[in-house]
Amino acid sequence: MHHHEPSEQRVPEKETMVDAIKALADPDLREAARERLVAWGSGAVGPLLGELLGADSPVLCGQIEFVLAERIGPVAFDEVMAALAAAEDQESRRRLSRVFTAFRAVDRYVDALSHPSAEVRSSAAYGIQCACSVAFGREPNADVDYALVIDALIPLLADPDPGVAQRAEWVLTMLGPGVEERMRDIRVQGPGNLRAQALTVLAAVGGEEALSAADRAAVERLIRIKGRDEPAQSLDTCSTSWIAVPTGDQQGVVELLGLYEARPATFALGLSVGGHDSHDGAEYGRVYVTPEVDGWTLVLGPWSNPVDPDRAEDVLRVVSELSRHYGRAQAYYFGEQGGGSGWLVAEGGTVVRRFGSYWDDDGAQFTVGEPLPEERAACIEEDVVPVGDPGADEDEWRDLAAYLAPTLAGQLGVSPMDLGPHTTVRGVGAVALTPYAREHGRPCTGAYAI
Repeated sequence: MHHHEPSEQRVPEKETMVDAIKALADPDLREAARERLVAWGSGAVGPLLGELLGADSPVLCGQIEFVLAERIGPVAFDEVMAALAAAEDQESRRRLSRVFTAFRAVDRYVDALSHPSAEVRSSAAYGIQCACSVAFGREPNADVDYALVIDALIPLLADPDPGVAQRAEWVLTMLGPGVEERMRDIRVQGPGNLRAQALTVLAAVGGEEALSAADRAAVERLIRIKGRDEPAQSLDTCSTSWIAVPTGDQQGVVELLGLYEARPATFALGLSVGGHDSHDGAEYGRVYVTPEVDGWTLVLGPWSNPVDPDRAEDVLRVVSELSRHYGRAQAYYFGEQGGGSGWLVAEGGTVVRRFGSYWDDDGAQFTVGEPLPEERAACIEEDVVPVGDPGADEDEWRDLAAYLAPTLAGQLGVSPMDLGPHTTVRGVGAVALTPYAREHGRPCTGAYAI
């Protein structure tokens, strides 16, 4: 038997805690720093959140998120939720929401659905989506009572905050067969203030078969009316792929890409389809084509991913073709929660650059062309030797590149993540089937998710 002195719980000096947090950005010091922070437990949560909100480096943000959600875990939940409720600017809310939704603590999210803060309610619903979605043949979460979760989300369909109501609508479309029956009940029995939303959820879950003829006509009408003056909204689907073309010629883009059966779709439905199609397995059979947004048309869906081994060759071909026709064209992939980044930039029919960076593999097989000036500028901003220069550190560049797609998209054109009420919109978006669907059959969400 060894005899151990009882170890004293010491509060670390502030300086050493700050050092440990900063060390998370260094691949060599990272693991030891994590262990120290986990040992400090709940005492480390406040300083970690302070650093998260002040950090300039996306690498450090990603590492702090990992330590809080994956390593310190549920003891940090209440403090993260309080910080999210108190956050005053969009960027702070975005960072805190990412940590909050990474806990996968379904019971806590269900309780948080009635929180006074709309930001917390919306993030709690998204947390439920991340932990419980059965979209794309994903197995149900065995620890979750789906009926209870569905019932907790339903009142949010009439939430006073439109963003929360929208989020609840999307999440309900991803929770499996139990939802359809509950929505049918609401269509028949009310409450009246939920009937319209129940119709949209029903259509998204079961496709057209789930609707009565009258409901089907109502949905088409709803989309046309909503589409006329709907403000743009951020198209951020957790794992987002898109093609970007500097034109308002939606019809021309659709024809050039060989898309067919295009049906009018609001941003909300486009996002719903995009989220569904990229969650846990890629649906290549369908895309959402935006209306003209600040002079650009975006084509959203896994089919557009420039660094997916199954799609890379075809995307290179169609983006080159689009750039021949419209002068320029681009394609991007961005996976939140450390899923990596990829981009493809073409001008006048020629590919200028393609690059991919993932945590689990270097994506080097996709590299075409020299680094873009914007890639080098991102390195300089992060105090990293610019990619392509002598002495550039491959690991540092890959760490940074894994976060870069939305930034580059915004600098080179329009990022779907940045769309919002400030965006100039012309026309109405559409959901369309891709050439892939002709060969491999229609997408698997009923006849059509609107």
